[in-house]
Order: sequence, then structure tokens, then C-alpha cells
Amino acid sequence: MADLGGASDLLLALLLGLVQGLTEFLPISSSAHLYAIPYLFSLDHALLSSRAFAAVVHLGTLAAVLVALRGDVIRLARTASTLLFTLGRRRGEGSDERLLLAIAVGTIPAVAFGLLAGDFLESSVRTPIVVAVAVLFGAALLWIADRASSLERPLSGVSAIDGLLIGLAQALALIPGISRSGATISGGLLLGFSRDAAARVSFLLGIPAIAGAGILELRGLLTDGTDLAGAAPLLAVGAVAAFFSGLGAIRLLIRILNGGKLWSFALYRVVFALILLGTALVRGGV
Repeated sequence: MADLGGASDLLLALLLGLVQGLTEFLPISSSAHLYAIPYLFSLDHALLSSRAFAAVVHLGTLAAVLVALRGDVIRLARTASTLLFTLGRRRGEGSDERLLLAIAVGTIPAVAFGLLAGDFLESSVRTPIVVAVAVLFGAALLWIADRASSLERPLSGVSAIDGLLIGLAQALALIPGISRSGATISGGLLLGFSRDAAARVSFLLGIPAIAGAGILELRGLLTDGTDLAGAAPLLAVGAVAAFFSGLGAIRLLIRILNGGKLWSFALYRVVFALILLGTALVRGGV
């Protein structure tokens, strides 16, 4: 594999940061794309595949969703603070309390699945065939959800059971290629939520998931020996690129959802999976 240097490092950091931000929120799988780009183009770079780079791009996408949904985030933070500091004696809006509970319950499956199977998923299923099959499965899930949804329930109607079911869908996204946003939006649509409500649940449920992933990667920096000072320019480029592309992806997804064109993402995933499968077959890899 090629080893990059100088300006090429910055360009690759920019590319992977842009890809992370876009694919974290668009239902096309960030893990599949961050795996596929080095694989398809035979690129290798110690820093850009390190925990340091993974951590900063996750922080970039976390900042993007916090900014994009700042109204919801501030309102929910106030409700949570009121409940916490008054020990529940003062209550907020019932819909906000239910949404907070749904997010909390919905985070549990991914945490449990990650603790039980995270190492296996990280090391054993990152092959071109497995990733491509997961991408195809995600395409089918999007297509089915888009057509089966009743598109009626508002976000204010979310319950803890909804949170758990959507959280189970999010846990599936630990398999590279499924897509966290694709699984959670599909779950919301299958539960009858409107497109806007499904997207907002997906984004809000993604906040603890993205933050958790970033924290885990930051913890790993204590043991991988990365020269953070020397790597600062690449890390900064990746984080800023992930932030701005993440903001753009959130706005684009909401616009596309409102137009009822989820099938376009399913079609893209099929083409992407076929390219990955074709490359693997030509190279004789599994």
C-alpha cells in the first residue's frame, strides 16, 4: 500500500473528515465508507487509521449535531437539569420527559452490544464481503421502511418502548455497513413516526452514541503513543471537515426526507456495495 506524506496527508485528512461528517448522518454508513476508501484506493496511513483521528472526527460530528439541533438540545438539557436538581419535584413538559427517557433507554442496547461484541466486530467482520452484505441489508431496510411507514406519529408521542426498539436498531449499526442513522430512521418510520420525527429521534439518539465512540477513542490514545502535537494539523483538518460536512448532511437529509426520496439512498447503497464486492472479487479477497 502507498504511504502518503506532506500535502497528501492533509488532503486525505480533509477527505476522510468530509466523508465521516456526511456519512455519519446520511443513511449510507460511515464505517463502511471509512473502511472502503483506503481499501478501494490502496491507501495506508498510520495516523489517519489511528484512535486520535477517529476521536477528533467523532468530536467534529458531535459538534455538528449539537449545533444543528441546538433548540432541542437546550430544551432537553433544561428539562433534565430541572428533574435532577429538584429530585423530580419540579417537572418539565411531559413530551420532553418522555423523549429524554426514550433517548436514555435507547442508548442501552448499543452500549450492551458494544461491550459484549465490540472487539469481535472491530477485528473479525471488517472484510469487503461482510461490509458489502451489510450495506445491501441496510439498503433493503431503508426501502421497506420507506414504504411501510404510516408517517403519522409526531415526536411528542415517543415512548420508552419506542426508544428501546429504535435503540435495538441502532445497536445493529455496530456491524460495519448497516449505518446508525439508516437503522434508527428506518426504525422510527416502521414505528409510524413522521419523517421529520424519525430524523430528529435519530439525531438525538446519536448524541450519546457519537459522544461515547469519541470518548472510547480518546481513552485509547493513552496507550497508542500518538504524537498529538505533531499530528495537530491533520487532526484539526479532519475535525473541522467533519463538523461542516456533518452540518450540511443533517440539513440535506431533512430536505430529502421531507421530499420522500429515501429510495435514492437505498439505490446508492446498492451501487456502493456492488463496487466493493466487485473489487474484492477482482483482488481475490474476502
